[in-house]
Amino acid sequence: MKTLITLYQSQSMDDLSPYVDGFIIGHQAFGTRLTHSFSAVEIKNMIDTARKLNKEIFLMGNQMMTDDHLDHFVAWLSEFSIDSFHGIVCADLGVVKKLSDLGWADKLIYNPETLMTNFYDFNFFNRLNIQGVYVAKEITLEDIKKIGQEKTLKLFMVGHGHLNMFYSKRQLIKNYADYIEIPEEFHESQNLRLVEETRAGIEYPILEDYAGTHVFRANVFSALYHLDELEPLVDYFVIDTLFKSDAYGKIVAQGYHEKNNQIKEYVEQTYHETWDEGFFFKKTIYKGKTSES
Repeated sequence: MKTLITLYQSQSMDDLSPYVDGFIIGHQAFGTRLTHSFSAVEIKNMIDTARKLNKEIFLMGNQMMTDDHLDHFVAWLSEFSIDSFHGIVCADLGVVKKLSDLGWADKLIYNPETLMTNFYDFNFFNRLNIQGVYVAKEITLEDIKKIGQEKTLKLFMVGHGHLNMFYSKRQLIKNYADYIEIPEEFHESQNLRLVEETRAGIEYPILEDYAGTHVFRANVFSALYHLDELEPLVDYFVIDTLFKSDAYGKIVAQGYHEKNNQIKEYVEQTYHETWDEGFFFKKTIYKGKTSES
């Protein structure tokens, strides 16, 4: 199992490299929920740095795209040697199809966020000859293990971080700021929290970027205690440091690398956060409405 981590600064690659196998980066025009938007020049330099460090680079292209937007993405990708990337993460099947038609199928990782909940759906994408698929973030550990046992292409999973639980393409924070007539100074801010009147004391990270508005779980999901079970089955394990920092990422990545369970209490106290195991042991059940007699 290889470990990937998101980045805030390219200069942090050296510090993080002893504990990870690669980095996830992107540009705000095509990737969403990014720790930082890197320019084409910065990305080219980071590719060179990763090559020197013998690490892998994955590009986020996970926005839902219109035809014009997709054409822009393809034109932007032409600035790079596609072989420089070990993978391109996509959330839109239109993007998958377009890039596959261009001969880049082996670079593609499909991440539809919530859809990959069983190995039948997961293995369907093997016929597209893509590299891999992310499993859904809202399924149990047993479901992930079952998919891992039956998979016919590489399995990616988010193993640490704030999980996104709501998304709208609308700029909801900007709309609200306009409504109450205050300056809109919150775009791309990672310091915003949403508090509900009925859930006192719980703060949900909220982010508005080019792709829309995103609300995340309050607690940090951690698979730290289950690495031995996941290692034989998961190909790429992702540490997402959104709302944190590269210093945070280094502590967490080292802890996962060394399987040091003691870092949980240290990080929770230092960064004033709470870790949990997400949906690992919580089956998601949809109940239909019952008719009244």
